[in-house]
Amino acid sequence: MVQGGDYTPKRLYKAFMALLVGLFHISCETTDPTGWRTPKESSNTSLTDLFNRTQRNDHIAMFQIGWRFDTGTGGVKQDFREAAGWYRLSAERGNYSMAKNNLGCLYRDGRGVIQNFKMAATLFRESSELGNPHGKKNLGILYERGYGVQINYPEALRLYTEAATETKDYAGDPVAQNNLGCLYLDGKGTKPDPFTAIKWFRKSANQNCGLGHQNLGHIYELGDELGVDIKKDIHKALQHYKTASDSGNVYAMNAIASLFREGRSVPQNHAKALEYYKMAANKGYAVGVFNLATMHLEGKGVEADPIKAAEWMLKAAAKGNALAQYKYAWMLEKGIGIRRNLEEAIKWYQKSADQGWGPAQLELGMLLGAGAESGIPDSVNAYKWLQLAAEWNNVGAIAILPKIAEEMTPAQILEAKDLAVNFVARPTMEEIYVEPPPSSVK
Repeated sequence: MVQGGDYTPKRLYKAFMALLVGLFHISCETTDPTGWRTPKESSNTSLTDLFNRTQRNDHIAMFQIGWRFDTGTGGVKQDFREAAGWYRLSAERGNYSMAKNNLGCLYRDGRGVIQNFKMAATLFRESSELGNPHGKKNLGILYERGYGVQINYPEALRLYTEAATETKDYAGDPVAQNNLGCLYLDGKGTKPDPFTAIKWFRKSANQNCGLGHQNLGHIYELGDELGVDIKKDIHKALQHYKTASDSGNVYAMNAIASLFREGRSVPQNHAKALEYYKMAANKGYAVGVFNLATMHLEGKGVEADPIKAAEWMLKAAAKGNALAQYKYAWMLEKGIGIRRNLEEAIKWYQKSADQGWGPAQLELGMLLGAGAESGIPDSVNAYKWLQLAAEWNNVGAIAILPKIAEEMTPAQILEAKDLAVNFVARPTMEEIYVEPPPSSVK
């Protein structure tokens, strides 16, 4: 059951009355720039007409009202909870694939409903089985990431391929085309094939998808580093990155900034790097926020300001970025830009270490071994974290382990090693690219 999204006839009427209140001072003839799937609807269909049709169990009208709530268009205030209810009605009354897909997106993102990846997977699967390319693409993403289902690259590859393939009336889903290119580039679910990857990235970019342009920029930036006869072309790389950046793609913004920061194939320009890091940070991209914090800490492109650096670093750390968590913990430990606080430092080192970041595991192990948290050394957990850091070939961890072991019993060492063997890193996956909800299969 959708949280707050089920409609009885009585509630249906109340929802419509709420619509009328919100639209009282504007024309009911609202503009919807996106075409609808058959039966074709006028872009000026009024909400009154749509609601009257819902009384006759018209699932397309139910979907359209849901889409307007989802996007906040057509004179309707954005309300994900209401969108979920209308999508649910459309899916149940008409078995409508678009409604199932868009409802799945709400469950996946936790908008208007309690986030539930398994429910999202179920809805995407039902949508895909009805032939919907959006449903196939979104189910493929879950299989690639392992959200609500076990990671299954071959299945993701199959779903992306079906969604990406052009038909007589459909150019293929541009995000699926991009994601398919990524699988071929990385050799996931198939043998690595950079040339096939480029083919799909181009198809995606030709539909003005920022992700396709971003990955083409990455291809031209790396060139023959991919192990095939592809020449580096920084001019083309920047062209594609710029196109992607202009479309709001934060990965491209960060890539441009990194090129100028490091002076890779372009003149080093810290001011330009700072500009693009700010753009990515202002859109909430944790990596961009982390890099902006680092620029303020190091005084590159801007006057060094450890206080501002600490503020930005905390924002990135709170978003789950492991490097930022580690760096913010270090600032807390050393008292750089913020009051020294070992207890807080340990907390943030722990968050980073839990994600599998070796340098954080080293620092956490050292602090626990010194009894920095409680005044009493925690040798078992210190050994565990140092053991994990040593697996990164960390020289410091390898050197300290024998000294920690001298203070431990054989049983404690065995316990610590068992904890290390059974440790499973849980990295935070930042999914910053969110598509607008589709209104049709084009």
